Amino acid sequence: MLTYPVIVGQGTRLFPESGPDRALELLSSRTTPRGITIQSYRPAGCPEYATSTVDPEDVF
Repeated sequence: MLTYPVIVGQGTRLFPESGPDRALELLSSRTTPRGITIQSYRPAGCPEYATSTVDPEDVF
């Protein structure tokens, strides 16, 4: 999979809206002389999600 840092407001989805979440483990990363980063990942099972310790009442 290639990633490119752009914001797209509409278009064809790469992945369906439903389906299993998967974690990825970074295997290697390098940067070309022109500043492009190339990363290699492998599947790493189910992702772990962080939990918020902020009380929503204290935000505003």
